[in-house]
Amino acid sequence: MKKRSIGLMIVFTIITIGIYAIYWLVKFQMELKQETGEGFGGLAHFLMLIFTFGIYAIYWQYAAGKRLHKLGAEDYSVIYLVLAFFASFVNPFLMQHQANKL
Repeated sequence: MKKRSIGLMIVFTIITIGIYAIYWLVKFQMELKQETGEGFGGLAHFLMLIFTFGIYAIYWQYAAGKRLHKLGAEDYSVIYLVLAFFASFVNPFLMQHQANKL
């Protein structure tokens, strides 16, 4: 998994008004798919987010936590699921933090 600076992720997300967050979602899913072999590829992942009006994003955040756990990170999948309903903007930074530790 590619290491990314959390601080730069925050700055890029603010500067691009959220477009970087979408880019990060696709790239991170592609990396997870490459490492674990589970889930959709980047484009299919993005299309699922659009076609389900974001409902897939709730499931994906939980599943990404499970996939990160399989790679050796702590299992934060339930935390990601809860945050998906109340503060989903935090999850990408937590996921990247876990990926950076791997």
